[in-house]
Parts: sequence; structure tokens; C-alpha cells
Amino acid sequence: MPVSRRGFLTAASVGVGVAVASSVRGPLAGANPFDTGSLGMAQDLLKSVPAGSGMIQPNGPLGYVGVTFPSAEEIAGRIRFAFPDGSVGDWLPLEAMDSAPDSGSTPASELVSAPDGSVGYEVDAPAGARATAFDDGRGAPRNYSLGSVGTLGLPIIPRAAWGAGDVSGNRWASQFHPAQAITIHHTASPVGPDRAASVRAIYNYHANTLGWGDVGYHLLIDPEGRIYQGRGGTVGGTPVFQVPPVAGIAPPVVTAGHTGGVNNGNIGISLLGDFTGAPPTAAAVGATIDCVRALCSATGINPRGGITYRNPQGGATRNMPAVSGHRDWGGTACPGNSFYPQMQFIRDTAARGWAPNAVSSAAFGS
Repeated sequence: MPVSRRGFLTAASVGVGVAVASSVRGPLAGANPFDTGSLGMAQDLLKSVPAGSGMIQPNGPLGYVGVTFPSAEEIAGRIRFAFPDGSVGDWLPLEAMDSAPDSGSTPASELVSAPDGSVGYEVDAPAGARATAFDDGRGAPRNYSLGSVGTLGLPIIPRAAWGAGDVSGNRWASQFHPAQAITIHHTASPVGPDRAASVRAIYNYHANTLGWGDVGYHLLIDPEGRIYQGRGGTVGGTPVFQVPPVAGIAPPVVTAGHTGGVNNGNIGISLLGDFTGAPPTAAAVGATIDCVRALCSATGINPRGGITYRNPQGGATRNMPAVSGHRDWGGTACPGNSFYPQMQFIRDTAARGWAPNAVSSAAFGS
């Protein structure tokens, strides 16, 4: 059902590290490039412009658009995109974001991927909502050397390689708890051709626009099966764990923000893409299985087992599969109707070759 027009939104076009949204209404003009000091990369920071109305044309490549709302009761809206020939696409609904830290988050939409060739966008949403546009690398791909480091036998691309814009976890105080569960997600938006730029856009949205201070997933996986380190804040930058795993010892994991209210001890893996109508690639599913098997081996979690999840903050308990899709925790369609049916396949396949070499006191296999 279309929503009533209650206000247009505009946005800042961002590069790598910082997103600054403005609740103004006119076409954007005049970027102020500056050096972030992070990897020596430049980014665009746009000032507010006078209020007006009309289609927004970001001052830079248009990859994704995310919208924040004035309250959780007003998460409704739609977006459409404009093209160089003057045509305008159909209105698309904005979907409410379903990932969050346990402490909550700014009400927001999932990121919307701009169609190829689009040069502007228009958002119809409640007054007070704001939008931010992100570069996904389509316009001017940056040359990153995406070197991977071996963790748990997995080739994980570290934060510095894909271009995280700050020191690991420096704006999100780290908490660590024993591993209890693994939850699988999709990012709910199509992925751009520059995969690292897509990871940076998600990072920017979570860390800066929504104010979390970091990306909410522990690991992200692209369509080629490459694995990216997400949440930071660990000792020495170790992915997922507080310290590097050692045989016989299951180190605690850093709390991230992927399944609001049950993040402690819950490892979040998110595949880049929207799997509502089509499943992920075989390479991405294979990498997911590799991650689940390696994480379960390091923590003693049985990939085919069940757990009694106990939140160490508050003590609430819940019986769950040890490895689940986000929707198993409720309130979301994530990881998509075309991917969710593969959850049991992932559990069963990860269990082949699963060799637990550590025991977590919080994991109860059944």
C-alpha cells in the first residue's frame, strides 16, 4: 500500500569512512574532500544545503540509500530512482532494518541498492526522516589489496584490507561472552560489483549513520565465497574471538549487533545479497559451511545440535538450534525465503568433518 507523501528526504554522498546525512530537500552540490587518516583514503563529506524539493542527485556515485526515521512507530516509506534520460522508476517500499545491538538502534530501513545507471533518487517518508547515499564502488573502483589472514584455517579478509574507516571497535565498547550460537543472515540488498565497497557501505551505515560505532556482523561473505572480518574490538584484531583460539580452550566472542536482544555469545554471519527471490551462489553457501564448521570446531558447538541459549545479561533462556537463520529468533524474514530452506543442509554438511577441539561451558549439544 502506498504511503502518503509527508516529506522528501535528501542525503550526503559518502566515500569510505563517514556518513553525514542532512534533512534538506534540494539537489546536492559542492563536496568537501578530506583525508580521513585511515589508509590514506579520501572521502566526500557534504554540507547541508538549503531546503527545497525534488529529485536528489548525489555528488558522486550512487550505490545504496539508507533511511532513518524519527521513531519506531513511523517506519514507513518508499523510494524511486531517476535515470540520465529523465525517466523515473517505480516506487519501491522501504523495508525496516531487523539487525541491531542489544541496546537498540535508530529506527532505519535496510539499505536499498540503486539500479544500474541511476543518477538520482527520491524518498517519500514521515517528516523528520533522513536519508544517506553510499558509494558501492561502481563509479570509481579503488584498488585495494584484499589480502587474507588465516584464522581457524579460514582465509579471512581483515578490516584494514577492505577499508574499515576507524580503529577496531574504538566507538563501541567491547563485551565478551562464551560462544553459544551461530546465526546466519543476508544483508537484504543486492551487492555491487566492488564487493569490498559493499562491505564498506554496510559498515558505514551501521557504524556512522546508525551510530553503532562498528558493523553489526562478525563475518560477511560475498558471492565469490570470500570471507570478510566484521565486528572489531578484539585483542590484536582477531576475528570473532577475544583472543586467537587455542586447542582445548574456547575463547569468548565479542558481542556484535545482528540479532537484537540475543547478541551476547551469538556469532553473526551475513551473506552479501538479497535472497528473498533467489538463493545465494554455491561459493557463498560453501564458504558459509566452512565458517560454521570452523567456528563449531573451535567452540565445541554441535552444528546439528540444540542449545538452551542463556543471555548472560538478564538470564533469559530459550531453546534454539545451535546454528540458525535469523528468522528462527523471530520478527524477520532474514535470511530470505530462497536461502532459509538451506539451513538444515548447512548444519548437516558442516557436521561432516566437524572435529570439536574445544569445549564452551555455554554450549549444550543435543
